[in-house]
Parts: sequence; C-alpha cells; structure tokens
Amino acid sequence: MPMPLLLKSYFITSILASPKIIKFFLPLLNTLANSNSALLNPDRNPVLHMIVRKFIYDHFIAGEDASQVRASVAAMKKLGFSGVILGYAKEVNVTGGEVQRGDGMSVSKEVGEKAIGEWRDGLMSTLSLLQPGDFLSVKFSGAGPLALHALSNNLPPPPLVQEAMHLLLNTARSQKARIWLDAEQQDLQHGIEKWTIDLMRIYNTGPKALLYTTMQAYLKATPANILHHLQLAQAENWTLGIKLVRGAYIATEKRDLIHDTIQDTHETYNSIAANLLGKSYPGITINEKLEYPRAELFLATHNEESIKQAYSIQSSRIQQGKPTMELAFGQLQGMADEISCSLLQLRRNERSQNSSAFGDKQVALARALKPKAYKCLVWGSTQECLQFLLRRVKENGDALGRTGYWVQGFRREIWRRVRVGSGVHEGRRKEI
Repeated sequence: MPMPLLLKSYFITSILASPKIIKFFLPLLNTLANSNSALLNPDRNPVLHMIVRKFIYDHFIAGEDASQVRASVAAMKKLGFSGVILGYAKEVNVTGGEVQRGDGMSVSKEVGEKAIGEWRDGLMSTLSLLQPGDFLSVKFSGAGPLALHALSNNLPPPPLVQEAMHLLLNTARSQKARIWLDAEQQDLQHGIEKWTIDLMRIYNTGPKALLYTTMQAYLKATPANILHHLQLAQAENWTLGIKLVRGAYIATEKRDLIHDTIQDTHETYNSIAANLLGKSYPGITINEKLEYPRAELFLATHNEESIKQAYSIQSSRIQQGKPTMELAFGQLQGMADEISCSLLQLRRNERSQNSSAFGDKQVALARALKPKAYKCLVWGSTQECLQFLLRRVKENGDALGRTGYWVQGFRREIWRRVRVGSGVHEGRRKEI
C-alpha cells in the first residue's frame, strides 16, 4: 500500500474506531446525505462538495463518472486485488412498513416502467466499466414500484425486469464478468430467491457461476435455505454461486427470524463456510447417480477470523489434494483495509515462495493457493454516495467495534516504515 494511502486509511480508521466521534459524525452525515438545502446538499454547494470529496467521498467511493471509476478500478488492481465488485450508489431504501401488498399498483404503468428503464440503464452503464472476472452488484428493489409490488406479493418479475436481467446477464457473460444479486428485507427476499433460482437455471449451467445469490447468516433459516439451493443445483445440474454475508437489515426485520446473539451469527457464518469448503454440507446425499453439487463461495465480510478460517480450510484441502470449491473474499472500499492488505500479502507470499524454479505442479499449486481478494466499489453523485455510506456504517456496526485492532496494525506498519527511513517513494516499493 502506498504511504499516502496508508496514512489516509489510518486516519479514517481511527475515526471509525472512536464511538464518540461516530456518535457525532452520524447525525452530520445523515444531514448532508438527505438535505435538499442549497447550503447543506453537497451536490448543490460547490464549497461543501469540495470538502466532502476530499475528506470522505474519495476514500470510500470510486467516482462520479466513468473516467473516475475506471481510474479507481485500475488503482485497485495495481495494488494486487483480483478484481472489483461495482455497484451504483443510488438505492431504493425500503424499511419495514414501506413494503405493502398493492404498493406497485398505486403508481401508473408509465411511471413504473420508467423506473425500470432507469434501473436497467444505470446497471448497463455500470457493467460497461467492468473487466473480465469483475462483479456487477444488483438490487431488484432498485427497479422501483412495479418490482417491489411483484416481490412483496411473490409474483413473477414484471416483463421489463425480466428482459433487463436477460440483457445484463448476456452482456456480463460476453464480457466475462459476473453478477451478484443482493439480499434484501424478508418481505422481498422470498420473491428475490425465486427470481434468482429461475435465472441460475438458465445462466449457471456451465462449470462456473455467472450469477450469485446472497445468503444472510444472521437468519436462523439460512443453513436450511442453503441446503435447499444445493439440492436444487444437484438435481437440476447447475452451479450455485453463493455470496455469504452476516446480514444488513437487523433494524427492520422481525426479531424472531434472527439469531438471538451475535455469537450465534458468527458461529453460523463460519460453519456454513466450513461445510461448503469441505464439501460436507449436512443433508447432501451423494451416490452413483448424484454427484456433489457444483458451487462457488464468495465471503463478503470484514471479520478477520472468518476469513482466516475459510482460507485455512481451503488451502489445507488444496495441499492435501482434497476436493473443495472456488473461494473469494471482498470488503468495502475504504473499510477493513488492514484485512484486505493481509489478503494481498498472502497472495505475494504464495507467489514468492513458488518461483519459476519449481515444476508445473508446484506453480499450479501456488496459483490455487493465492486468495482471491476483491474490493467492493460504488459510484454516483456525492449525495447518493453519502446515503450509501450512511447505510453501510449502520450495517457494519459490529465490524466498527473491531477497528481498534486495524488501527494498531496500521500504526505498526507506519512506524516500521519510519524506522527503516522509508518515505512516500519507499512506501510504494515496500507494500503491506
């Protein structure tokens, strides 16, 4: 990591690690993210726009336009990341009580179809910025009221939504990119899973998953839900792509659906990952007629223990010649940089320990052992991105509680470079 970025990450993470500063910062961020005032809206106030861009936006966000986003993506890959997950910051923020059966019928067909068109066009613009191996992040709720109505009533997708998804998936396939569908509130999630399974039946028939679904470990039903998906993939011969998260809607979900303690969620998350990577998921039957279902796993987490455990399981099985599955890791841009850089260091260690002096088998093993590390980037206007950041800070409250450890890691690295007399240029050469 270059020295300027290291110092900035240390400064930002130190702020996130302070409950007092966060308590002061959140109301201010909420005001800037939602104000229509010419004074407090950063998209309308040039001076405020400059300040927000310099101290907040540029650290967490990929950019406001295509050229800025491409530069951010290139910078991430130059650091050593395998790729990026790119999404548009503007979201339909649905909270409990806002999703009501019949909502979509309260707007005209013209308004509803216009919203779908804007959603499709925004995603296509985002997809055009991706390179082979990257991911496009998609939320069905972003398609607006007609999609929300269909999801909340367990109806098939509106024709325009279905057409848009086919367009996105075919385009992603031609670009060798991939798509993941984000999880949402349980009022919508059952419909989302039905739509996603139907799409995976069409687009995940090869050995690699083009489309990933999202599973939330804080839900008590998730282990059984993953089993259901695995059994479908096994019976119907398609590849299941899973993005595993802890969960983002605890403030609005029915409490009885969620684990009683955060420790229960941690244990569920880690056990799901271990069972998938070990190809030993409880309830899966294997015999002469049924092979183990094809699946790929993406751990979207800021929890270092979960990452270390999963990587240890996968690398151990690879070294022992045992079957496992494709595994990748991802963290939000500007957050958990200490963890992200630890993954990059593992990639470099595997590369340096397996030089060209080794044979083909050792080189192949080295490639297999390199962890696939991604950064999740968003782009959009300054205020849209502040709204996105506000939601992510609230969602990652548990992770923020652990940022003191990351601050210590950044501090140690800064002092290490100072002690050896390294400056900005040395920081570019000596990376975390």
